[in-house]
Amino acid sequence: MAKYSKKDYWIIGSLLFLSLVPAIAGGIRFHQVMTGNGYTVENQRFFNDPIPVLVHILAVLFFSILGAFQFAPGFRTKHIVWHRISGRFLVFMGIVSALSGLWLTLVYPKVPTDGDWLFGIRLVVGIWMFLCIFVGFIFILKRNISKHKHWMIRGYAIGMGAGTQVFTHLPWFIFVGGDPSGVPRDLMMGAGWFINFVFAEWLIRKRNL
Repeated sequence: MAKYSKKDYWIIGSLLFLSLVPAIAGGIRFHQVMTGNGYTVENQRFFNDPIPVLVHILAVLFFSILGAFQFAPGFRTKHIVWHRISGRFLVFMGIVSALSGLWLTLVYPKVPTDGDWLFGIRLVVGIWMFLCIFVGFIFILKRNISKHKHWMIRGYAIGMGAGTQVFTHLPWFIFVGGDPSGVPRDLMMGAGWFINFVFAEWLIRKRNL
């Protein structure tokens, strides 16, 4: 039986934990749209045009869960064939996630809780995620493993922003209460993506992967 280091368990466990809340929220949303339950004024856009959001949810789920196993070095080394096969699927799911997220931003009507900044932030995040994954895929085709890792770390980190946003919203829920809206919501949403962006750059430079 293959044995993995504590580092492998920590990486896989922490990434799966980070994707837990978004996965649960996405699963609930998927069930609501498929069954027609939970219709409100705030989420009516999902019921009026369900295909894009369903595609986005599924893509994010596969991207986040598969990605958790891609970055554990021991697991990757022992399952290199699985890593390569699932990695191709991961790239596809990541690109679908980024493009469907851009579609939701551009086509779906703005909800009252979103401020003016969040639209632009989502566009930047979606484009950056797409570019990171695409560039990472190009580098693996060129057999540049180091650059491939760098760009896939960036793409996965920005794609996991929803997990970090759970923590950036916690102070508001604890000390203010209720759902944030406008600029506070924009800043807390943006902070989740920014924290992941900074962490990815720090990790790449610190470990010189």
